[in-house]
Amino acid sequence: MRTRLWILAITVFAVAGYLQFLSGVQAVPLRKPLSTVPEAADGWEMVRSDRLEENILANVGVEDYIMRTYRGPGGIPVSLYVGYYERQGEKDTIHSPKHCLPGAGWRPVETTVVSFDTPGVNGGRTRAVRSVIQNGKKRQLVLYWYQSRGRNITSEYAAKVWLVVDSIFRNRNDGSLMRFMAPIPDGMSDADVERQVVAFARAILPETVACMTD
Repeated sequence: MRTRLWILAITVFAVAGYLQFLSGVQAVPLRKPLSTVPEAADGWEMVRSDRLEENILANVGVEDYIMRTYRGPGGIPVSLYVGYYERQGEKDTIHSPKHCLPGAGWRPVETTVVSFDTPGVNGGRTRAVRSVIQNGKKRQLVLYWYQSRGRNITSEYAAKVWLVVDSIFRNRNDGSLMRFMAPIPDGMSDADVERQVVAFARAILPETVACMTD
C-alpha cells in the first residue's frame, strides 16, 4: 500500500512539474551578454570567433551563445562553446554533447567525470564530463557540464530533475552548456592536453559565470 502511495505521489509530482515546466516559467536574462567574456585571459588569447548557421541556431534554441577558439602558452587551440537558455521548454532545451557529437561523426572512446580547482567559481571546484572522442585518425578531448541556476551539473538525469524542481519552486529553469574542446596531437598524451584545457577553463570561467544569474 505504501509503495503505491509513493508511486502515486511521485507521479503527481512529475506531472505537476512537467506542466509547470511547459508553462508559467519566467525567462531569466543574462546579467551581461556572453560577448563581454574577455578575448584574453591569463595568457590565453582568442584567435577565432564563429557563428552558428541560422538553421542550426533555430534548432538549438539558445538566447545567447559564444563559440570561440583560444590559444595559450602551451600552443594547443582550445575551443569554447557556451550556450545560454533564458527559459527551457518542450523544444528549446540544452542539447547534450553526448548526442550531438556522434551526429557530427565523432564517437566517444573514453568517458569519465573529473573535477578541478576553480577559485571563486562553483564553490572552488568544478566537475566536468571528460570525454575523448575520435573521428577517423583525429582525436579530441572534451570537457563539458551544465551551469544551471548556480549549479554545476554533470549528469543529464540530474539536470532534468533539477529542471523540474526549479520550475516548480523557483519559477525558472534557465541554464547553459559549458563545453571545452581541444585536439590531441600525435606525440602528446591525453593528460597533457587535459591539463591545458583545464588551465584555460580555470582562466575564463570567472568572467563567463559572472554573466549568469545564480
